[in-house]
Amino acid sequence: MPPNNKKILVADDDDLNRKLLKEFLSFYSYDVECVDNGKDAIALIKTGHYDVLITDYVMPGINGVELTKRVRSLNLSLPIIGISASGDEKEFMAAGANLFMEKPLTLSMLKNALERNIFT
Repeated sequence: MPPNNKKILVADDDDLNRKLLKEFLSFYSYDVECVDNGKDAIALIKTGHYDVLITDYVMPGINGVELTKRVRSLNLSLPIIGISASGDEKEFMAAGANLFMEKPLTLSMLKNALERNIFT
């Protein structure tokens, strides 16, 4: 499969979720970088280029909604997908997320969301 040159940042405090997302998205030739907290995600976003941020809601320190707000305050048009098992769609969307997906989500749902809603 040829590389698609899209770089994705995943912010999730769950080690298994990060590993699964990295492996799955890498299989589809996305360049994936993972962090386990919002603070590290902000630092990477400030210094690097990403085509999309996928962030969980519950993380230590800066949660996913706060991370979304901070990314938007940097005046970045970076697409953001919020994911949560707690049904926090309204919070994510109000913070500036482009898309919300409720856990448990299937990896094929995520792939389709990226292809249809983010990388169109």
